[in-house]
Amino acid sequence: MRILWCLLVLVWASVVRAQTEPIVIKVGGAYSTWGIPDPNSTAPFDRARRTVFEAFTKKHPEIKLERFTSLSIQGPAAESGILMAYAGGTAPDIVYVNMRLMRQYIGQGFLQPLDGLLTKYPETLKRVHPNLKKELTVEGHVYSVPYAQFVQALYYRKDLFREAGLDPDRPPQTWDEFYTYCQKLYDEKKGQWGFTFPPSDGSWYWINFLYAAGGDVTKQNEQGQYTAAFNSEAGAQALEFYRKLMTAPWTDPKTGKTLKGVSTKSTTRSQDISAGKLAMWFSYQSDDLTNMNSFDLNPSLLGIAPLPQGPTGLRGNELNASMWGINASVRDERKLQACYDFVNFMASEEASQIRVQAYVENGLGQLVNPKELKKWGYDEFITASARPWLESQEALFASGKPEPAGPNMAFIYKLLDEPLDQVTLYPDRSVKEILSAAEQKVNAKLLNYADPAIVASRRKVANGIAGVILAGLVALLGRALVQAWQARKLGAAPGGKLSLRTHLAAWAFMLPALLSVAIWAYLPLLRGMVMAFQDFRILGDSKWIGLDNFIEAATQETFWKGFYNAFAFTGWLLGLGFFLPIILALMLNEIPKGKVVYRMLYYLPAVTTSVVVAMLWKQFFDASPQGFANSLLALFHVEPQKWLQDPAQAKFAVVLPLIWAGAGPGSIIYLAALQGIPDEMYEAADLDGAGVLTKIWRITLPTLSPLILINLVGATIGAFKIMEPVLVQTAGGPDYATHTIGLEIWYNAFMYLKFGYATAAAWMMGLVLVGLTTYQLKVLRNVKYSTAGR
Repeated sequence: MRILWCLLVLVWASVVRAQTEPIVIKVGGAYSTWGIPDPNSTAPFDRARRTVFEAFTKKHPEIKLERFTSLSIQGPAAESGILMAYAGGTAPDIVYVNMRLMRQYIGQGFLQPLDGLLTKYPETLKRVHPNLKKELTVEGHVYSVPYAQFVQALYYRKDLFREAGLDPDRPPQTWDEFYTYCQKLYDEKKGQWGFTFPPSDGSWYWINFLYAAGGDVTKQNEQGQYTAAFNSEAGAQALEFYRKLMTAPWTDPKTGKTLKGVSTKSTTRSQDISAGKLAMWFSYQSDDLTNMNSFDLNPSLLGIAPLPQGPTGLRGNELNASMWGINASVRDERKLQACYDFVNFMASEEASQIRVQAYVENGLGQLVNPKELKKWGYDEFITASARPWLESQEALFASGKPEPAGPNMAFIYKLLDEPLDQVTLYPDRSVKEILSAAEQKVNAKLLNYADPAIVASRRKVANGIAGVILAGLVALLGRALVQAWQARKLGAAPGGKLSLRTHLAAWAFMLPALLSVAIWAYLPLLRGMVMAFQDFRILGDSKWIGLDNFIEAATQETFWKGFYNAFAFTGWLLGLGFFLPIILALMLNEIPKGKVVYRMLYYLPAVTTSVVVAMLWKQFFDASPQGFANSLLALFHVEPQKWLQDPAQAKFAVVLPLIWAGAGPGSIIYLAALQGIPDEMYEAADLDGAGVLTKIWRITLPTLSPLILINLVGATIGAFKIMEPVLVQTAGGPDYATHTIGLEIWYNAFMYLKFGYATAAAWMMGLVLVGLTTYQLKVLRNVKYSTAGR
């Protein structure tokens, strides 16, 4: 009886403890800045947000907020970190969501409906603008709640307007005026441009022109499926205007020179704006605050205006929101209630008041929406220069369109960048042709839309091919079984039998290795084989779709482009870089003094990751005249090159860092092998009168030939699978000039979440590499290893 009472007391104590312990909630998103603000940040925006989080913690002491951190990925796939966190079961409880991510997260089952939250707190959506609110409901449910709303506005430097003879209080009203202003604001001597697009995701700006022309990125058909919609007259007008801004020739009246384009792509936008090199750009402003404080400038020098009207007279612009959703895996009632309290507080008027107060107390009241200043009793901070901002904000929210809608829009800007690249790379190519190709890719890669009749036809062909392959495999298996049976009938050789004890001992020694290989190699391989035949979902509910993934891979232009480029990179790397380590090793072997120092210097790139090397050389290949590579060319009076932005140069620019990073470490391996060549062989050659080249050709290379052959096979396989450096430097562009099969697999898996397609493509790539691996095994079987000098 005492034992029973003790057990009851322990249970009661654990329940009480669970009820009194703080509820821990992880908060965050794909980027660290999308979660709880960095406690060490001194930026006004972060300080204001931090004040809001502190107010929530003070109001709810029973809730403990934790900052979510995850893997950080460089390049265009930076938002994929959160996807891998979901796959690993480590995603945050409160998830940051924006408009283009929302439907993808919902479709993958990442978010749970917020019906309970809206029932308990019906005022949660009170502050949401109607143009945004109508996009929040998906299949009858709301999955995320905005806590901040944004519009893209036209920002400009008033002082540069004055210098160019333009009225700083009259920003451009139409596209024609916008282009004229860009011409007047261009100054070659100062390196000043009229407008700038981002170096990547430039379509994030371009869709504003698409909206202003009356177009859209996606639409829903009669069956409710989303399809791409930008291949339209509006899309053609917007793309032609982009071409005009970037490449159209014009004559500068100040110098009489014929120039191309009035806009640039700046990799250092904030610094260039502060330095007066960029006159106009697009950027967000929120319903509470402007982002003027992100530039090292007096806010009075900056103007904010609605975007210029398109040919239709519309002022289209992107509308967005920072939103909080709740992880679908949160089931504990206490934690779920804590999440409800958090989301409701962040979207409340109270949180808005705290943000405004934080800005005012930090002396930045001039950056706050005048409407919010008036609402919370800070009328004395409303300045005359703030009035135009308020007017522009109201106009922008009224004309704004939410970010592209659709089930898989997280990386829509990457695919929309393609027509922007092509329209500048190929000035004679029709914009309709460019848009048509881009629309097909968006439908196939993001929206999973294909013509049913074409799909049915392709399935018949695929089933026929699969039948032939299966019949071939059955025939080969049958032949192997027949040969094995015949060998068994002939009997084993005398004395070839081993005892059962010997067999068991051998298997006991091999078992740990076999289990390790089976668990870490063959089990994932078999799981991947199943995924190749599924429409795979990270959190379950995957559907069996047969050969559709293989069909899609075989009919994708980017898949075959990836294969072609993989072979091309293999040729470049082997042709330019394979023999360089051998030459370096021969040179190092002849250095009389300082061999250790030289070996260390040559080996240093090996201790630096390929990603760091790629980022370093990406800066080296900056396409501006001030870029390091172009600065070197300028010494020889050579025009600046585009390097990574030119399809004709991009492969070489990507391969060069790999050769630089691999030559030194490779030479150390060959140098070690050179030490094993007996000196007597060289001495005998000297007696025969052989020269340096003859000794290398007749002694050194034949002796090193097994190592060279092994490295050649390994280098070929490694070159064929190249991905990380390309991802960092070019992301596969421009115009797929550096797109490899490895990138095709990675993009589809971790950006488009098409794991089934990616696995099918990986199997097809694996079949190609099997031949190389088989050859490598044959080579290794014939190599004899021995101690140096024997």
